[in-house]
Amino acid sequence: MKQTHSSSFKWFLLGLFLVGLAVFPTITYVSADDAVASGPDPTLQANLKGGNVGSQTDAEVVQREEQAINSEGYSVAEMKQIREAAETHNFQAEVSRMMHIIINSLYSNRDIFLREVISNASDALDKIRFLSLTNSALLGEGDQAKLDIHIKIDKENNILHITDRGIGMTKDDMVKYLGSIAKSGTSDFMKKVSEAGDKASSNLIGQFGVGFYSIFLVADRVTVTSKNNEDDQYVWESNAEGSFTISKDPRGNTLGRGTRISLHLKDDAKEYLETSTIRNLAKKYSEFINFPIYLWETKEVEEEVPVEETKEDKDETEEDKSDEDVDVTEEDDETDDDTPKTQKVKKNVSEWDLLNTVKPIWTRSPKDITEEEYNNFYKAISKDTEDPLTYTHFNAEGEAEFKSILFFPATAPYNVFDPNPDVHRGNFKLFVRRVFITDDFQELVPNYLKFLRGIVDSDDLPLNVSRETLQKHKLLKLIEKKLVRKALAMIQSMFEKEKPEDETEDETEEKVKDPMASNVSEKYRQFWKQYGTNLKLGVMEDQTNKSRLIKLLLFHSSKTDDLASFDDYVGRMKEGQEEIYYLAGQNKDMVQKSPLIEKMLKRGYEVLYMLDPIDEYTLQQVPKVDGKYKLVNLGKEAPSIDDEFKEEEEKEKFLEEEFKPLAEFIKKQLPDKLEKVVISRRLTQSPCALVASSYGYTANMERVMKAQALQAGQRQQHVPKKILEVNPRHPIVREMLRRIEGNDSDETAKITAKVLYETAVLSSGYSIDDTADFASWIHKMMSVNLDIDPNQEVPEAPEPAPKKKKAAEDEEVNIDLEDHNDKDEL
Repeated sequence: MKQTHSSSFKWFLLGLFLVGLAVFPTITYVSADDAVASGPDPTLQANLKGGNVGSQTDAEVVQREEQAINSEGYSVAEMKQIREAAETHNFQAEVSRMMHIIINSLYSNRDIFLREVISNASDALDKIRFLSLTNSALLGEGDQAKLDIHIKIDKENNILHITDRGIGMTKDDMVKYLGSIAKSGTSDFMKKVSEAGDKASSNLIGQFGVGFYSIFLVADRVTVTSKNNEDDQYVWESNAEGSFTISKDPRGNTLGRGTRISLHLKDDAKEYLETSTIRNLAKKYSEFINFPIYLWETKEVEEEVPVEETKEDKDETEEDKSDEDVDVTEEDDETDDDTPKTQKVKKNVSEWDLLNTVKPIWTRSPKDITEEEYNNFYKAISKDTEDPLTYTHFNAEGEAEFKSILFFPATAPYNVFDPNPDVHRGNFKLFVRRVFITDDFQELVPNYLKFLRGIVDSDDLPLNVSRETLQKHKLLKLIEKKLVRKALAMIQSMFEKEKPEDETEDETEEKVKDPMASNVSEKYRQFWKQYGTNLKLGVMEDQTNKSRLIKLLLFHSSKTDDLASFDDYVGRMKEGQEEIYYLAGQNKDMVQKSPLIEKMLKRGYEVLYMLDPIDEYTLQQVPKVDGKYKLVNLGKEAPSIDDEFKEEEEKEKFLEEEFKPLAEFIKKQLPDKLEKVVISRRLTQSPCALVASSYGYTANMERVMKAQALQAGQRQQHVPKKILEVNPRHPIVREMLRRIEGNDSDETAKITAKVLYETAVLSSGYSIDDTADFASWIHKMMSVNLDIDPNQEVPEAPEPAPKKKKAAEDEEVNIDLEDHNDKDEL
């Protein structure tokens, strides 16, 4: 019975369904006809006007769209309200002209837009912090009281946000600071920027407007939202096309206090949407800002999470348990691990990351900073692996106020004398109010101090300008002057030995009495080994500090194995001596054996040895030491002689007349080489020596000039003639005089004269131009000593006689040829 009823019911439903399909189209058709025939239905018209279901659905969609929050935190409705209520203002300066100034005159690198924005944020934070000193309520409470800067990248919408909790801006502030560059107009602004000495220029350049507008180097539209304690929250917006708009924020006070700048980046500025790019720029330009800078960063991290067992896993586990043997030992129970299973999964975590972790130690008191901190800071800014040789930390006051730390590297850079300014980039870092400006600033120190490393932080320099504009700023000259003085003071502090604490006065007096004792410290000798040539260059370049630099020079000496200063030399002078004697040469051994210093050393005079190629150039700039002691180059003619030598000169004047024929004879033999031949007052053992005229090149100077010409690929300039000094007491010279008295054509005397000249060239430090000619004269001298005619020609070698075997072979060949000819005739 149950099956019969069930079957009947199914057939009933099927029939009902088929009847419905047949009837439904007719019902629809009839309703449509009725509607057309009876005219417009008032209910339908009402629905079409928005009163029924379909219109209600459209309104909900619009409402949802208006409530949608865009990337700047505004809904569509709020943005519509902002633009409808916005006030439009025109820029005071022509925008195109303004952008031309920024791009071509002030900024050569658009990366600095971030520096400018962060700098402005730091200034705003400084202002509210200063005001809060007298009214703490201005800071507010909670997060609002935290003075910091936040940077957030919205890569999806191509927007970069920078937010600070600074003082914020009122509506009037926005019009005043964000709407103008210069009140006097663009042309006056450009004129003042170009005038380096105009004091108003720095104030003008330092206005908020110029630095702020650098953001248009990377953005085509900018939105600024700001809240000041004295006003409501307002929104400023512009695309830099001649005008900007300001309106009250419909959301109310969302910032609490401060400013948020939203940059809608250009298509060619997409690199600033990369976290690594923003991080590097912030660290480069704003690492030492007083306030923390945070970057919103998403990182991929790994963490362990418990593994969730599926139903299949549980069933398998129960089956495994049922299959196990019931008799389980105690050891199995002990090893049974009930610890839940975990697995490592990767997920993205977003958080605020602090960028400026290194604090500017130059803002702290030197008493509170350890040597290790200074060493670590030096290594951080210089990328050096060694600790510095020495350093100084100071605050400069007066016309130019700034803070600075200077370091001397322990080892001189390999490219310290490279004239290319690019290789010295990074040696000095210039900050303005702890904001990094540039490390490509060679004007801070002169060339001879290019090895210096350090930082300068000035509150007086304009912040929003480029390197090119800063070069003309008069404050830089004052900063350079103070840096040089401080660097020289560092060197002078190393120069003198420190007196040991346990040293008695008697021990100090003994050191003073010791004529060979030097007051130069070992640390300074280490410095001199690395940078001595730099100080010699300084004597030539720095006329202002020349006298201070001269005191720091060190040279090899005939009196001691240690390097000696001019003070050391003066302390060892003979009584009545008023001149400092020196001779330049290639090395110490060569100078010590030079005939030019024979009599000076024999009489006990100290001679300084100039072994550096630059030494003679340097001492040409030093006419006197301490304004009293004249420097005398023994490599030149007739040096001024002290009274001891002048007495001898008066006694021996008759020698000039006696040896005048010999002098004329030698000059006649070498007219192209010698300017003149004179009687020497400085030779004791050598027969002769070659010296330069008062304005000629010494042997060392000539050698240096030849090397420079060769390196530059140039021809050597004309070399002046030399002066030959002869020793009237030497046997060779006296014998030559005897030979020419009766016969000035004596061949031996002629040969001797030329050989004497060539040997004088070598012993005096000059180089022989024609070595083959020199060898020829030596051979002639040897011939004379062997009683051989020096002009005798060497006979030619006789031609070798033909070998017999070869002759026989030639004879056989001739016979064969004759036989061959006879056959041809037959």
